[in-house]
Amino acid sequence: MKKAFLALALVAASFSFSYAQQGGGFQQRTPEERAKQGTERISEKVKLTADQKTKVEAILLAQSKSVDSLRNAVGQGGDRQQMFQKMQPIREQSDKKITALLTEEQKKAYAAYQEENRNRMGQGRRGGQGGQGGQGGQK
Repeated sequence: MKKAFLALALVAASFSFSYAQQGGGFQQRTPEERAKQGTERISEKVKLTADQKTKVEAILLAQSKSVDSLRNAVGQGGDRQQMFQKMQPIREQSDKKITALLTEEQKKAYAAYQEENRNRMGQGRRGGQGGQGGQGGQK
């Protein structure tokens, strides 16, 4: 029994090590990749026209570049809470610009999409350090 457990632990450790060597499964995408992916997600939910897609992608690209420069300025050991506070107005501006491009029906779908994202992000925080509420996402 001990040998089986030891073998299982060894296999699990080797998978963990190889996973960590590959960047831990997290690969930083370029601003262009993030803008394209964000546009596709929004388009899926909101049914953007080709012209709207082009404009939304440009908005998201500018947002991604701004956020990247903020992250680089803060650095690895910087204050994440302060960084997120500075990101908030950037995201709000992008949302306003995107909303201005949409029809009334699309605005409703976009608002539902944003609410869905907020709910999903809130659930993701519950297991660890929370955002504004501190530990575990409790407010």
